[in-house]
Amino acid sequence: MNLRLALCACAGLLSGCVFFDQRSDPVAFHQLRAPAADASRTGPAVFVTRAELPVALRRPNVVLVDDQGWGQVEDAHRWIAPLDRAIAEAVARHLTRHSGLPGTTTLPAEPHLRVDVRISKMHVLAPPGAESAFVSAGPAARVALLETQFRLVRADGRSAAFTSAQRAEMPDLSVESYVRAQSANLAKACEAFARRENLADLSRP
Repeated sequence: MNLRLALCACAGLLSGCVFFDQRSDPVAFHQLRAPAADASRTGPAVFVTRAELPVALRRPNVVLVDDQGWGQVEDAHRWIAPLDRAIAEAVARHLTRHSGLPGTTTLPAEPHLRVDVRISKMHVLAPPGAESAFVSAGPAARVALLETQFRLVRADGRSAAFTSAQRAEMPDLSVESYVRAQSANLAKACEAFARRENLADLSRP
């Protein structure tokens, strides 16, 4: 690889796109938005396992699925990491922010809390009266739906389950709008779960 190609490759990575060769179309990589947070209290670590996903979403591409069973695979858009791992990492950061406890996706050696995450729906809802979110006429806004089941397992084996359904508006049907809306949905779901299970109380000395 000559210097020019090396510089082009670096520029592509910094812009969020990577060019596989001169004949390839650019591929944009996406990740769920979850601000980094540092643990601020003492208490057990929160170990978040890899998320369980619907079969249609278990691929590197961003896949838009609507509530009518239609799907749209975005060949030019991929997740920056496997989606099950990316969701777990985002959940861990959100729970740290809302509880002060250290969140992790690596199994701790010491006693800890375990959080299992299951995504049952990660849909785009069609506008009213439309057969599908992907074939409706006009630039009508869509709604991103995220249904999440959380299961908290304490060190003594006690467990509790919590289900969240969150919606966020998408101004258009772009992948960027979808990722932004589902990021907001996941953030709201994690906040509701942390409050429901009083995770902040567990971190107090």
